[in-house]
Amino acid sequence: MGIFSHRLILTAILVAMLALAACSSSSTPEAAPVEAAPAEAAAAQPTSTSAPVEPTPVPVAEATTAPAAEAPAASEAASDAITFAIDPAQSEARFVIDELLMGNPKTVIGTNSTVSGEVTVNPGEPGSVTIGTITIDASKFATDSDRRNGAIQRFILQASSYPTITFTPTAIEGVPGSVAVGDTLSLQVTGDLTIREITRSETFEIEVQVVSESELRISGATQILRENYELTIPSVPSVANVTNEVQLQFDFVAVGK
Repeated sequence: MGIFSHRLILTAILVAMLALAACSSSSTPEAAPVEAAPAEAAAAQPTSTSAPVEPTPVPVAEATTAPAAEAPAASEAASDAITFAIDPAQSEARFVIDELLMGNPKTVIGTNSTVSGEVTVNPGEPGSVTIGTITIDASKFATDSDRRNGAIQRFILQASSYPTITFTPTAIEGVPGSVAVGDTLSLQVTGDLTIREITRSETFEIEVQVVSESELRISGATQILRENYELTIPSVPSVANVTNEVQLQFDFVAVGK
């Protein structure tokens, strides 16, 4: 076969192949339109990129508790109290004892104005009355004899070693529910009486006269035994039969401070 024949065959084959390719292109289905993905649709809509805004809490006013009405405080009651101080210039403490002097009965009275102490009273609450320690200068007792005075100070009371006699109340009985100016009160006051180094409980019968809002007059008395306080009488030829019983008495004027 000649060269022409070969070319003709190659041409026919090429035409056939082109025809097949054209048929294949026309039979391939067209690609269906691709729908937008939900993400793309969501992206198409405007979105806020800022963080979610939390609701601002509304300030709540704190509850304030109004101060409760206070009951009458102890400090208020104390402010109504009046303190009365014993006025030495108008006051006196005494002891009374009996003896035989030169064979004759004699009552010896020793007086002392060197006295101090305080009484605190609330007129609205008389039951709260308090009596402070009553103090007496042991070296200041005076009788009608200087010789006896010296013996009392040096030998009986030993005032240089024990300069004071004290009475410290521990209980008060008989206080009324109300007190007014002009009233006279009858009380029993029990306390610790100290003479030298010995302390014993003693009870005084006391009367209190309310003279005014700034003055009280207080009188009292009790009986003690010399032997309970080891109060020994020096042996003197002219003195005999000194009684064991001793009356302790006082009259005080106390003025408001």
